[in-house]
Amino acid sequence: MRHVIGIFVFTILTTMFYYYVGQMVPQKETYPPEELTISKDLTTDQMVEIGEQIVGGKGTCLTCHTIGESGAHRFPDLGGIGNTAASRVQGQSAVEYLAESIYDPNAYIVDGYVAGMPAMHRAPTNLNDDEILTIIAYLQSLGGTPDVTMSSSHSFTGQNPAAAAGAAPVAAAPSMSENLDGAGLYEKYLCNTCHSVDTDAPLIGPSLYDAGNRMSTADIYESIVDPDAKLADGYPGGVMIATLNGMNFYDSVSPKDLKKLVDYIASKKGN
Repeated sequence: MRHVIGIFVFTILTTMFYYYVGQMVPQKETYPPEELTISKDLTTDQMVEIGEQIVGGKGTCLTCHTIGESGAHRFPDLGGIGNTAASRVQGQSAVEYLAESIYDPNAYIVDGYVAGMPAMHRAPTNLNDDEILTIIAYLQSLGGTPDVTMSSSHSFTGQNPAAAAGAAPVAAAPSMSENLDGAGLYEKYLCNTCHSVDTDAPLIGPSLYDAGNRMSTADIYESIVDPDAKLADGYPGGVMIATLNGMNFYDSVSPKDLKKLVDYIASKKGN
C-alpha cells in the first residue's frame, strides 16, 4: 500500500513540475513568413527593398552570384552592376540589359563566364513580371541610381511570344557529343563549373572527388535526373535542376552520353 501511495505522490509532483515549467518558461511563437505585397503604386525605393528580399530569398540569386566580393564565382559578382548595366550591350539601356539578364540570361554572357543561368520567370523560381521589376530596381541600386518604376516597360516579359501565338514547340537538337568521352561530357555540360573532381574542395556544389566511393551508379543517375531527390547537407534544392533546364540538358543529352557521364563520375574514387 505504501508503495502505491509513493507512486501516486510521485506522479502528482511530476505533473505539477511540468505544469509549472510550462507556465513559467517563455513560449516562443512562430509565424509563417510575411507575403510580399507588390502593388502598382510602389515607389522606386520600396521596389528596391522588395527586390533585395527576392534576390536573397525566392529568387535564390545569391546561390550563384555574390555582391561586392572578389574571387571566383559561378556567375558574375553583382557589385556595381547598377553602374555598368547601361554599357554592357550597345543600344540597351540599364533596364533593358537587366531585364534580358533575367528573362533570357544566356543571350549575353559576360567575358570569362559560361552559359547556364536559368530564365527566372520559369520553373523552379517562377518570378512574375512585377517581382522582376523590383529586382531590376535593386540591381540598379548597386552602384547606381534606380530609375525603374512599376510602370516601366521593356521588350522582355514572362510571356513566351511563340507560345502565345500557338506556334509549335521547337524540337530539341540531336546530341552532337557522341564522340566525347566522360571527361569531355563533364566539361561540355559545364559540370566542372559547380563540382570539382580533382580535389575534395567544394565549388558551388559538393565535390565529386570521391563520388565513386560514396555513391552507387544508381545514386549518380538519380542525382542527375532528379537532383532534388536527395540533397547534400548544406546545399539548397532547385539550383542544379534549374541550371540543367536552363542549359536544355535534359532535351539534348542522349542515353549513351548520360551513361558515359555517370560512368566517369563513378570512376572518381578519391585518388
